Amino acid sequence: MDRNYDLSDPTDLDLLKSDFEVYSPDEWQEMIDYSLSEGNKRLLSYDERGCLMTARKKALYNNHPSPRQMVWALKIADKVEEAKKQS
Repeated sequence: MDRNYDLSDPTDLDLLKSDFEVYSPDEWQEMIDYSLSEGNKRLLSYDERGCLMTARKKALYNNHPSPRQMVWALKIADKVEEAKKQS
């Protein structure tokens, strides 16, 4: 999915938050587990995996990371979903 948000536009920020809330903490954990499984360890960098862990923690407590972190987490989620489709 092409995710382009204008972080200075309140409408885009609301859209970003709703897109972030689509994923539950369990789904974030599944992405982390998938990226750590054998054969997928090179899929994500250490920082990208850390971003997913932050997203999971924030989702667990019904909180939102910064808008930039949400954009990054959603792009990583897209990357993981694409890798799952290919395998």
